[in-house]
Amino acid sequence: MEDKKFIQLNNSDDVLTLWIKTKEGVETGECLTFDMEDIDLIDNLEKMKSETRKNHQWVNNQLTIINKKEDFTKKGETISNNTKETYRVIKSYFKRQKDIFDIFLGDGGVDKLLYGRKFEWTTLNEILKIIDEQITPLLKGTTENIINKVKTKYDYTNKENDVLE
Repeated sequence: MEDKKFIQLNNSDDVLTLWIKTKEGVETGECLTFDMEDIDLIDNLEKMKSETRKNHQWVNNQLTIINKKEDFTKKGETISNNTKETYRVIKSYFKRQKDIFDIFLGDGGVDKLLYGRKFEWTTLNEILKIIDEQITPLLKGTTENIINKVKTKYDYTNKENDVLE
């Protein structure tokens, strides 16, 4: 029987853990974690913002199309066709936006923030406010820190054995 040999990678020690409380201040036991040395962290934040802009544009385009259609109400129904389509588009917009937020917050991040509450009409603004006012300021130095660490680690200009001199 052959002995197996293993190598083990070190995990980052620079992890930001944000514990979640309800609006009443009760701890939920849920948390969001961000690996501050993850090279994709800032890209995920930027991708979330970019995809959010695209989603806003998509919903505006869909609503414009619906508003240009002639509206009618089928016999026996109380809601018009355009109202139904508008509701369907808005519901799809919210679903898409929830997935977009999870790009940055991590899988299930929105659900952790909601902590059992349903996704409501005001939820998008609440989550955007949390990201912009509570999470993003904690990440401000992340890009600079990563750049400085990489520069320091791979800076060969002060080395004695610099071949390019």
